[in-house]
Amino acid sequence: MPNLFDYLEWRGDLTLAESPLNEVDNLIFSLLSYVDLEGIIPNHRSGGITVREAAAEYFFTHPEYASRPLGLIIPADILTLFRRVAHTRRFRDLVLLDYVNEISEERETQFSGITVRLPEEGIFVAFRGTDDTIVGWKEDFKLSILEEVPAQTMAADYLNRLDLTPDTKLYIGGHSKGGNLAVWGAVHAEEQIRERIQTVWSNDGPGFSEGTVTSEAYKSLATRIRILIPEDSLVGLLLEHDENFTVIQSNRKGLFQHDALSWEVLGGAFLRAETLSPKGIHNDTVVRERIDSMTHGERREFIRLVFNLLESTGAKTLTELHRGGPKIALSMMKTYRELSKEDQETVTYLWEKLTRHRPTESKTPPLPLQSTKKKRNRAPIRVILLPLLRP
Repeated sequence: MPNLFDYLEWRGDLTLAESPLNEVDNLIFSLLSYVDLEGIIPNHRSGGITVREAAAEYFFTHPEYASRPLGLIIPADILTLFRRVAHTRRFRDLVLLDYVNEISEERETQFSGITVRLPEEGIFVAFRGTDDTIVGWKEDFKLSILEEVPAQTMAADYLNRLDLTPDTKLYIGGHSKGGNLAVWGAVHAEEQIRERIQTVWSNDGPGFSEGTVTSEAYKSLATRIRILIPEDSLVGLLLEHDENFTVIQSNRKGLFQHDALSWEVLGGAFLRAETLSPKGIHNDTVVRERIDSMTHGERREFIRLVFNLLESTGAKTLTELHRGGPKIALSMMKTYRELSKEDQETVTYLWEKLTRHRPTESKTPPLPLQSTKKKRNRAPIRVILLPLLRP
């Protein structure tokens, strides 16, 4: 079925002046934000370089840039998309500027944004989703326990720094966590920025803490927010989210639909599905039940223990964890055995609760679990490790 690459064949010869910005263009910009353009795009708002120039720098002038891995779970075809976009009349002369990529273990945050200058005083801001860094994933998990995480604040700050005129048309988008940042940043931006916003796109981005979607600030932007999720969506249904979303057809199944390169396109729009698939509905119901079954304290404790295990390996990225193979597994097992008995029982209990919870369950032991409870197996640590060891 047709996808983003087919779209480039169909519409790539039409400039944005000839065929205005649409939802498919939004996704292209959002996915290109995953490309590591450090040292290529200026990190300020003056100047900038064209998409064609950026691609030439990335693939030809400094080919070592192209060897920068996007990450274990980020589709490598995004680089193919970048190369093809740079050769289209529609995108090649658009100017890229103000590239920001900040990763801080101290602040436990991962944030990246880029600005695209469009024709007729238009600006598109794309926020990157979760990258390959462990600290980025840790921040994602914290979305379930904090009212706001540093990356969200940084998204609002990024927008507030934009130099806009009364005629500027502002568009914002992102994929996965980038979609969350796009909406959160727009909702919390200063009024003069919010007034310039035309559309905000969240492309299968997770939801928010309680209260964000029901806030007056969110409601004031609601008609300009577009939430796109695939039929079998899981990520886009996490946490509290706006029920006014658009369901997109994908040529893949299950969690693999989160790869937005699989979303089906017709003309300047995505092919719609009538509703979530049975799997999508199941995901929404079960995930809500399982997350809601965990108290705020249980979520916090689970994040602390699991990421202590991951960070104990010394790895900084999922790729490093994966490549470490048995060595990484042994390191995590060693750290797990050094945990107190209560912490071991807590990890086991919370993992089982998250993965095997049933709505009929009503009794939940207090944290930390008492050592008098019957001995539990240590399957959870093996379940966490197995995906890292698979080729």
